[in-house]
Amino acid sequence: MNDGVPLQIPITYEPRLIQPPLALKQSSAFSHGDIYIYDIAANNSNLIVSASNHEIKLYNPATLTIKNILKFHTHNITQIKAHGDNILMSSSKDGSIAVWDLRTDAGPVQVFTTPAKDPLLSFDLNSSEQVLAAGTELIEYDANIHFFDARSNTSAIIKTYSESHSDDITNVKFHPANPARLMTGSVDGLICQFDLTDMDEEEGLLVVSNTGASINKIGYFGPTSEYIYCLSHMETLSLWNSEDADAIHQFGDIRGVSNPALGLTLDYGIDCQYEAESGRLYLISGSNEGNINILHVKANSLQLCQVLSGGHSEIVRSTCWDSKRGILFSGGEDARLGLWTSNPSTASSPLAASASSRHGSPLQFKSEGKSARSSPY
Repeated sequence: MNDGVPLQIPITYEPRLIQPPLALKQSSAFSHGDIYIYDIAANNSNLIVSASNHEIKLYNPATLTIKNILKFHTHNITQIKAHGDNILMSSSKDGSIAVWDLRTDAGPVQVFTTPAKDPLLSFDLNSSEQVLAAGTELIEYDANIHFFDARSNTSAIIKTYSESHSDDITNVKFHPANPARLMTGSVDGLICQFDLTDMDEEEGLLVVSNTGASINKIGYFGPTSEYIYCLSHMETLSLWNSEDADAIHQFGDIRGVSNPALGLTLDYGIDCQYEAESGRLYLISGSNEGNINILHVKANSLQLCQVLSGGHSEIVRSTCWDSKRGILFSGGEDARLGLWTSNPSTASSPLAASASSRHGSPLQFKSEGKSARSSPY
């Protein structure tokens, strides 16, 4: 028993993983009043931001000046995703997924709608761009995964799975390379993985991982996307093997890494991001005061890389990080957008010179109780 006190997760300081470090270049208000930012996406031409007033705004990513405002949804926008430079998709609790052509000022070019306008929390398009899957809130006794033919001019549902989850489906993720592999996460704590070859729910359910906590974010990572990360609403982090559903490591409550000596206050997880070039998984988290923390996730410990401060005064809900270009966008409950860029002239913190931890290096992962597996790093 720890009497509710988060267990201490091993943490070291390694700023050399983000060099040059990120610095706040610009900050802009999405709106004034009681409005906050939900989600952020980006492509080469646009920074795309959704907010609690049901609007989606397009910004110039270099200057944060507004280019366009998209209005269609009548309820909370739950997710936005950019596909290439011209297409945007958005889901909402109004029961629709809107497809936008960003080259025009008109409304959506296509709308997929659920029966009885089932509130949608998550969606994804598979790698062949043929199948669109969407997860709903719990409606009476059913939490549904609806499937659409993304190539069709109609919004007719081609299949619905209703037996695998017993609560809100918060995440729907297709495998990056296998268009028939789908992963879903739910408030019921389950990560379900499906083979959609025959579109049969019972036969296609491959493996189930019980995380034991309401799921906030999940995603694939690793050289062949062979691993899964999971962030829960209880602020726990866990890593899983995608093939056999075995746990690799349970970090527990990530708030336990808060460390005043490192300037780190961690109150919640935002998401994780996998960097394919270096083979590293990063945890992006925040503080209630608006700081953004970037941590490298190792096999059983964390490395603090940088704390971004000064851009927000309240909880940060979403980030979009292009580590190649050294750009990070952030949006928070203070209705502000932050543009962070790498500044070659920014000197490293004095702590960097005395950091005793090494650069993140290849690690051997092993599932709990199993033999060592190949490294995702």
